[in-house]
This record gives sequence, structure tokens and C-alpha cells, in this order.
Amino acid sequence: MYGLTSADGLVLPQSVVGNLFLDNLTSAEGLVLPQNIGGDLYLNGLTSAKGLILPQSIVGNLFLDNLTSA
Repeated sequence: MYGLTSADGLVLPQSVVGNLFLDNLTSAEGLVLPQNIGGDLYLNGLTSAKGLILPQSIVGNLFLDNLTSA
């Protein structure tokens, strides 16, 4: 989902077995992440963590490279 810029209307499964790429999301508003991610979670487009609720479990890495505000 590299080109996705908004989570509006996005429905994700409860669990993801591999990596989840949401690199171009610019806002976490309305984003409901799976409870479990069996790989890496890429949220590099986010600059703010406002409204971000992280999964209970991420087996791999969490990438928030452009986050400037928590």
C-alpha cells in the first residue's frame, strides 16, 4: 500500500503475517492497525503520532523515520 496517503475507509485484518508498508500515510487519524504484525511496520510518512495507536505485537521493526512530534 505504498501509494496510500489517507487511512480514510481503510479496513485492515486483525493480524498481518508479514510486513505492513504504509509509508505514504501522512496522518494516523482514523487508522486502525492490526493487533498483531508478524513482520515490520513502516509508517515513514507520519510526522506526528497524534491519534496513533500501535499494535499489541510487532515481531519485526517499527519504522517512523519522519516523526517529529510524539
